[in-house]
Amino acid sequence: MNDFFREAIFLATIINPIAVFVYLAPVRQKLPERDFLRVLFMATLISMAINMFFTITGEWIFRSVFKIDFNSFRIFGGIVLLSISLMSIVQGQKALISTRGSLDDIASEVAMPFMAGVGTISVCILMGSKMGKLEAIGVNLVVAFAAFVIVAVLASIRYHLNNDITAVFDKVLAIMIRINGFFMGAFGVDMVKTGIINIINQ
Repeated sequence: MNDFFREAIFLATIINPIAVFVYLAPVRQKLPERDFLRVLFMATLISMAINMFFTITGEWIFRSVFKIDFNSFRIFGGIVLLSISLMSIVQGQKALISTRGSLDDIASEVAMPFMAGVGTISVCILMGSKMGKLEAIGVNLVVAFAAFVIVAVLASIRYHLNNDITAVFDKVLAIMIRINGFFMGAFGVDMVKTGIINIINQ
C-alpha cells in the first residue's frame, strides 16, 4: 500500500465518520434533513481548513516556533490517540453538541472537536512531515469528501427508516465505533513506538 492510501486510511480512522454520525444524533433529531446536510457541509469545510493548516504549517510551528523535538510530539499524539480509543472501546462517548443558535454556530461545534480535534491535528502534522505538501493536501481533500458522503448517506438512511428498524440500526453503529477504537489504539501504539525508537537512535 502506498503512502497516500495509508495516510488516507489513517486520517479517516481518526475522524471516524460513523462515530461523527452517532454524535450528531441530537442535531439530526432537531433539524430537518436539508438543514442537517447544510450543517454537515459547513462543518466539513471548517474542519478541512483546520486540518490543512496544520498539515502545511504544523511541523514548522513545532520546530521553528516552539522548538520542540518532533518525536516528543509524535509520542504525545500517540498517547492522545490511545486515550481516545480506550474511551471509544470502553464507554463510547455522549453527544456534546448543542442545537441552539444559528446553523453556522452548530456547524462550528460539529467541526471542533468532532471532525477536527487533537487526534486529527496530530495525524495531519505527522502526515505533512512525511509527505509532499500537495500530496498531503490531496489526502485531506479525499478524506473530507469521503467523510461527508458517509455521514450524509447514513443520515439520509436514518431519516427514512421505519421506526421498528431504527433501534437495530443505532446499535450496529455503536458496535462499529468500538471496533474502530481498536484500530485507532493500534495507530497510537505505533506512533509512540516510532517516536521512542527515533529518540533512542538520535
